[in-house]
Amino acid sequence: MVRGFFASGDCALCKKEAASAFHLCESCLDTLSFMGEAILSEKAFPVYALLRENKAASFMIEGLKFREERYWAEVFGEMAADFLRHSGLGPFDAIVCVPTSAKKRRIRGYNPPGLIARKVATQMDLPFEERLVLTKKVKDQIGLGAKARALNVENAFAASHVSGKRLLLIDDTYTTGATMGAAQKACMDAGAASVSGIVCMKARDVDYE
Repeated sequence: MVRGFFASGDCALCKKEAASAFHLCESCLDTLSFMGEAILSEKAFPVYALLRENKAASFMIEGLKFREERYWAEVFGEMAADFLRHSGLGPFDAIVCVPTSAKKRRIRGYNPPGLIARKVATQMDLPFEERLVLTKKVKDQIGLGAKARALNVENAFAASHVSGKRLLLIDDTYTTGATMGAAQKACMDAGAASVSGIVCMKARDVDYE
Protein backbone atom coordinates (compact mmCIF):
# COMPACT_ATOMS: atom_id res chain seq x y z
CA MET A 1 0.00 0.00 0.00
CA VAL A 2 2.72 2.45 0.95
CA ARG A 3 4.90 1.56 -2.01
CA GLY A 4 2.04 2.02 -4.45
CA PHE A 5 0.91 5.27 -2.88
CA PHE A 6 4.33 6.88 -3.13
CA ALA A 7 5.25 5.45 -6.53
CA SER A 8 3.80 8.45 -8.37
CA GLY A 9 5.88 10.90 -6.35
CA ASP A 10 2.76 12.79 -5.31
CA CYS A 11 2.61 14.61 -1.99
CA ALA A 12 1.04 12.41 0.70
CA LEU A 13 -0.90 15.38 2.12
CA CYS A 14 -2.33 17.32 -0.81
CA LYS A 15 -1.93 14.47 -3.35
CA LYS A 16 -1.35 17.07 -6.08
CA GLU A 17 2.16 18.47 -6.07
CA ALA A 18 5.42 16.57 -6.46
CA ALA A 19 6.91 15.45 -3.16
CA SER A 20 10.06 17.22 -1.98
CA ALA A 21 11.00 15.71 1.40
CA PHE A 22 9.32 13.15 3.66
CA HIS A 23 6.88 12.42 0.80
CA LEU A 24 5.47 15.96 1.12
CA CYS A 25 5.59 18.87 -1.31
CA GLU A 26 7.15 22.22 -0.43
CA SER A 27 3.76 23.88 0.10
CA CYS A 28 2.57 21.20 2.53
CA LEU A 29 5.90 21.20 4.36
CA ASP A 30 5.39 24.93 4.90
CA THR A 31 2.05 24.25 6.62
CA LEU A 32 3.75 22.13 9.30
CA SER A 33 5.24 23.59 12.45
CA PHE A 34 8.49 21.70 12.96
CA MET A 35 9.80 21.60 16.53
CA GLY A 36 12.75 19.28 16.78
CA GLU A 37 13.31 20.33 20.38
CA ALA A 38 12.98 18.91 23.86
CA ILE A 39 9.49 19.11 25.37
CA LEU A 40 10.44 17.22 28.51
CA SER A 41 13.60 18.64 30.00
CA GLU A 42 14.37 16.00 32.61
CA LYS A 43 17.95 14.94 31.93
CA ALA A 44 17.16 11.36 32.86
CA PHE A 45 14.43 11.18 30.22
CA PRO A 46 14.57 13.70 27.37
CA VAL A 47 11.62 13.67 24.97
CA TYR A 48 11.70 15.42 21.61
CA ALA A 49 8.72 16.37 19.43
CA LEU A 50 8.95 16.56 15.65
CA LEU A 51 5.85 18.74 15.09
CA ARG A 52 3.59 21.11 16.99
CA GLU A 53 -0.11 20.42 16.75
CA ASN A 54 -1.86 22.23 13.92
CA LYS A 55 -4.47 21.31 11.34
CA ALA A 56 -2.05 19.55 8.98
CA ALA A 57 -0.20 17.60 11.68
CA SER A 58 -3.46 16.52 13.32
CA PHE A 59 -4.81 15.33 9.96
CA MET A 60 -1.71 13.17 9.49
CA ILE A 61 -1.87 11.69 13.00
CA GLU A 62 -5.61 11.05 12.73
CA GLY A 63 -5.09 9.33 9.38
CA LEU A 64 -2.60 6.92 10.90
CA LYS A 65 -4.63 6.26 14.05
CA PHE A 66 -8.24 6.35 12.85
CA ARG A 67 -8.41 6.07 9.04
CA GLU A 68 -6.04 3.12 8.57
CA GLU A 69 -3.69 5.28 6.49
CA ARG A 70 -0.54 3.36 7.31
CA TYR A 71 1.59 5.38 4.91
CA TRP A 72 1.81 8.20 7.48
CA ALA A 73 4.13 5.93 9.46
CA GLU A 74 6.52 6.16 6.53
CA VAL A 75 6.33 9.97 6.62
CA PHE A 76 6.81 10.24 10.39
CA GLY A 77 9.50 7.57 10.39
CA GLU A 78 11.59 9.47 7.85
CA MET A 79 11.11 12.72 9.77
CA ALA A 80 12.29 11.05 12.98
CA ALA A 81 15.31 9.46 11.30
CA ASP A 82 16.29 12.80 9.78
CA PHE A 83 16.00 14.46 13.19
CA LEU A 84 18.16 11.78 14.78
CA ARG A 85 20.88 12.16 12.15
CA HIS A 86 21.10 15.91 12.74
CA SER A 87 20.55 16.02 16.49
CA GLY A 88 23.44 13.91 17.67
CA LEU A 89 21.18 11.89 19.99
CA GLY A 90 22.30 8.42 20.92
CA PRO A 91 23.88 6.04 20.49
CA PHE A 92 21.03 3.60 20.98
CA ASP A 93 20.99 -0.16 21.26
CA ALA A 94 17.36 -0.63 20.26
CA ILE A 95 14.14 1.17 19.37
CA VAL A 96 10.96 0.41 21.30
CA CYS A 97 7.45 1.83 21.15
CA VAL A 98 4.49 2.56 23.37
CA PRO A 99 2.15 -0.46 23.03
CA THR A 100 -1.55 -0.35 22.31
CA SER A 101 -4.32 -2.45 23.80
CA ALA A 102 -5.11 -5.84 22.31
CA LYS A 103 -8.59 -4.57 21.40
CA LYS A 104 -7.28 -1.58 19.46
CA ARG A 105 -4.72 -3.73 17.71
CA ARG A 106 -7.43 -6.17 16.63
CA ILE A 107 -9.59 -3.33 15.29
CA ARG A 108 -6.78 -1.51 13.45
CA GLY A 109 -4.64 -4.50 12.64
CA TYR A 110 -1.54 -2.59 13.75
CA ASN A 111 -0.06 -0.36 16.43
CA PRO A 112 0.64 3.17 15.05
CA PRO A 113 3.77 3.85 17.17
CA GLY A 114 5.02 0.40 16.22
CA LEU A 115 4.81 1.15 12.49
CA ILE A 116 6.70 4.41 13.02
CA ALA A 117 9.33 2.73 15.18
CA ARG A 118 9.91 0.03 12.56
CA LYS A 119 10.53 2.68 9.91
CA VAL A 120 12.94 4.59 12.15
CA ALA A 121 14.77 1.36 12.96
CA THR A 122 15.18 0.54 9.26
CA GLN A 123 16.37 4.06 8.47
CA MET A 124 18.88 4.09 11.34
CA ASP A 125 20.01 0.46 11.00
CA LEU A 126 18.93 -0.36 14.55
CA PRO A 127 16.85 -3.25 15.89
CA PHE A 128 13.18 -2.67 16.64
CA GLU A 129 12.15 -4.64 19.71
CA GLU A 130 8.61 -5.02 21.05
CA ARG A 131 9.58 -5.07 24.71
CA LEU A 132 6.72 -3.10 26.30
CA VAL A 133 3.31 -4.55 27.10
CA LEU A 134 0.19 -3.27 28.81
CA THR A 135 -0.41 -4.86 32.19
CA LYS A 136 -3.84 -3.47 32.93
CA LYS A 137 -6.90 -2.13 31.14
CA VAL A 138 -6.65 1.60 30.51
CA LYS A 139 -9.19 4.10 29.27
CA ASP A 140 -8.70 6.08 26.10
CA GLN A 141 -6.69 9.16 27.09
CA ILE A 142 -8.68 11.42 24.75
CA GLY A 143 -10.82 13.80 26.79
CA LEU A 144 -9.05 13.17 30.09
CA GLY A 145 -7.30 15.91 32.05
CA ALA A 146 -3.67 15.70 33.05
CA LYS A 147 -4.33 14.24 36.49
CA ALA A 148 -6.71 11.61 35.14
CA ARG A 149 -4.24 10.71 32.38
CA ALA A 150 -1.48 10.10 34.90
CA LEU A 151 -3.70 7.89 37.07
CA ASN A 152 -4.99 6.04 34.01
CA VAL A 153 -1.54 4.84 32.90
CA GLU A 154 0.12 4.55 36.31
CA ASN A 155 1.88 1.16 36.45
CA ALA A 156 0.15 0.24 33.18
CA PHE A 157 3.29 -1.02 31.39
CA ALA A 158 5.91 -3.68 31.88
CA ALA A 159 9.14 -4.18 29.95
CA SER A 160 11.36 -7.21 29.45
CA HIS A 161 14.78 -8.02 27.98
CA VAL A 162 15.96 -4.40 28.09
CA SER A 163 18.57 -4.69 30.85
CA GLY A 164 21.62 -2.57 30.14
CA LYS A 165 20.25 -1.21 26.87
CA ARG A 166 20.11 2.38 25.70
CA LEU A 167 16.59 2.71 24.31
CA LEU A 168 14.81 5.10 21.98
CA LEU A 169 11.09 5.16 22.83
CA ILE A 170 8.61 6.14 20.10
CA ASP A 171 5.02 7.37 20.40
CA ASP A 172 2.77 9.26 17.99
CA THR A 173 1.38 12.04 20.22
CA TYR A 174 2.48 13.76 23.43
CA THR A 175 -0.13 15.67 25.43
CA THR A 176 0.83 15.66 29.11
CA GLY A 177 3.66 13.13 28.98
CA ALA A 178 1.83 10.63 31.20
CA THR A 179 2.00 7.74 28.75
CA MET A 180 5.63 8.30 27.80
CA GLY A 181 6.55 8.69 31.46
CA ALA A 182 4.86 5.45 32.45
CA ALA A 183 6.50 3.58 29.58
CA GLN A 184 9.92 5.01 30.43
CA LYS A 185 9.52 4.00 34.08
CA ALA A 186 8.70 0.44 33.04
CA CYS A 187 11.86 0.28 30.92
CA MET A 188 14.04 1.67 33.70
CA ASP A 189 12.46 -0.66 36.27
CA ALA A 190 13.40 -3.54 33.95
CA GLY A 191 17.04 -2.46 33.96
CA ALA A 192 17.42 -0.26 30.87
CA ALA A 193 20.57 1.84 30.93
CA SER A 194 18.78 4.90 29.54
CA VAL A 195 15.63 5.93 27.68
CA SER A 196 15.15 8.86 25.29
CA GLY A 197 11.87 9.64 23.57
CA ILE A 198 10.66 10.91 20.22
CA VAL A 199 7.02 11.77 19.51
CA CYS A 200 5.58 12.83 16.19
CA MET A 201 3.37 15.64 17.50
CA LYS A 202 3.17 17.73 20.65
CA ALA A 203 -0.55 18.24 21.26
CA ARG A 204 -2.00 21.33 22.85
CA ASP A 205 -1.93 21.41 26.63
CA VAL A 206 -4.93 20.13 28.60
CA ASP A 207 -6.25 21.29 31.95
CA TYR A 208 -4.58 19.67 34.96
CA GLU A 209 -7.86 18.44 36.39
